[in-house]
Amino acid sequence: MLNVLKDMEKMFCAESKPWAQFTIDKGFSALEKLLKDFAGTYATGEHIYMADVFLAPQITLAVQRFDIDMSKFPTLSRLYETYKALPEFQASSPQRQPDALIHNP
Repeated sequence: MLNVLKDMEKMFCAESKPWAQFTIDKGFSALEKLLKDFAGTYATGEHIYMADVFLAPQITLAVQRFDIDMSKFPTLSRLYETYKALPEFQASSPQRQPDALIHNP
């Protein structure tokens, strides 16, 4: 997605953030509907599975880089707060990686 955003800005001199917000909002709306009746402590129940490993960085990027309003997605918002509290997810955050670039919006 980030490559698409960069290409949009180069080719069309367009602001890509609104497009990213629209796209993320659409995807999160679908995920919210899917997970609201099945999620437990984690996305698919009471244990961490691959869905959580996938969702944690997606939600983090959406919130930190694209300013997504998570109040529209109560299940995803709750999962995000759960992920942020776990040391394993904290250690895997993009900012804590040795090759991380500091993002200046």
